[in-house]
Parts: sequence; C-alpha cells; structure tokens
Amino acid sequence: MSTRAVANDFDQISPEYDATRLPLEPATLDGIVRALRDRGVQRVLEVGVGTGRIARPLEERGFEVTGLDGSLGMMAHARGKGVRRLVRGSAYRLPFRDQAFDATLFVHVLHTLDDPPSALSEADRVGREGAFALVHPGTGSDPAPRGGEREEGRRAFYRALAREGFPPPDRQGGPGVRERLILNIIPPNDVITLSDREVTEPLSQALGMFERRANRHTLNVPPATLERAVASARVELGDRAVTFRRIEALARWSRHSRTGRG
Repeated sequence: MSTRAVANDFDQISPEYDATRLPLEPATLDGIVRALRDRGVQRVLEVGVGTGRIARPLEERGFEVTGLDGSLGMMAHARGKGVRRLVRGSAYRLPFRDQAFDATLFVHVLHTLDDPPSALSEADRVGREGAFALVHPGTGSDPAPRGGEREEGRRAFYRALAREGFPPPDRQGGPGVRERLILNIIPPNDVITLSDREVTEPLSQALGMFERRANRHTLNVPPATLERAVASARVELGDRAVTFRRIEALARWSRHSRTGRG
C-alpha cells in the first residue's frame, strides 16, 4: 500500500484512535525515559507520532520531541494536546540531515510498516544513538506466549467478516507477531526489558476498535455488515479470557554508536 494511502486511512480513523488504544503503562513510559536519559538523549524524533500519545508525556519529562507522521488528521490531535514540533513526512525518507537528533523512536509503529528495514535504516541515520522501538518480544522458553489465544478475538472478527464477503488482510498475525518477525529478521544491537508481567484480557476486547471503525481494515466495510460481523464474533467469543505474559522492551538499532551499557 502506498504511503499516501496509509496516511489517508489514518486520517479517517484518527477521531477514534485514542479511545480504542490503551495508554502506555506508567512503568513502561518511565523505562523509556530512563533508557533515553542513560544515553544522554535530549532531542528525539518520534517517527509515527500519531496523536501525540507518547510525544506529549516525553515533552512533559523534559525531552525536546519532534514528531513525524504522514497523516494530517493524526497530527491535528497531537497539536491539540500541545505537541508543536510536527513534520509531515515518510518514515522511508526522513527530511533531516544525518544525526540531526540524539535518537529516533518508534512506539506501536513497526508492525504497521511495509518496509521496516528501510525505515529503521533512515531512523538510524538521523539519530546519533540510533533507532529505538518499543517492542513485545517473546521469551526463550515460550517465544510467543499463548499468542494463538491472544489473537483469537481478532481472528474471530476476521472470520465473521469473511463470511460477509470481506477477506482478511494480507498480513497474518497481530502486532506482536509482526514485531517478533522484525526482531528476527533485523536483530537489534540491544534490547532493554522495561516491564514483565502477567495480564488477563477478555478476548472480546479486540472487537472495540473494529466496532468503532478505528482499524484500517474496516474502513470500506458497510455499517450494517460491520455490525453483523462484530455481533457474530461476540457470540463466538462469549466471556472467554486469556492470561498471558506481556513483556515490553526497548530495542535499539545502530550502525555508528557504542554498544549497550548493560
């Protein structure tokens, strides 16, 4: 999909975006702050700034954040929160000189990219300390902890939508699955664990963003069809829940800076 088409999709879902995505856990945000400060980072480029859900808290903690995004709709919400340094552009061709920032940052963005290697290479180019990304890696003993169960809510919706004549997206697996694939294909220099905890979630939780048309795959689905698909998935899922281990970490890719500090 073209960069412009993706931006147009996010323009459409921007009004519902914040209401259908959970904020970062305080411990995760604090961990990002510590990791950046440990490397002397002050000036940050957030690639895929979106509605400013991460940029604004970082600014409140003293960082100078420039946000880049392709969607004017998403950036309008960021500007409304007080984020002022905003640039419209593509992750694949960043309009900045080499090492223009202390670091670049991706949060909940890697899994949306069609060409992660190019985006990470560009981010590394403009960041003195490289490219950082919030990721959800597996563990050595269980590389995809109950991943199949966690994805069941999303899969139930796509099955219901397929019965209505709308095939699922080409990409298989949810954000965590795609993040782990990227980590395997492009190993980072280092990975800093920010939080590690057991979480219980109802499987139907995934249906909220589909129901409110806050997912790109639902944009062209007629309202009545979408309503039937969500209702069908809710019946299939019932009140089932899944308990899993959620690990959040900060991965760093760099060709030119020193290695991790442990």
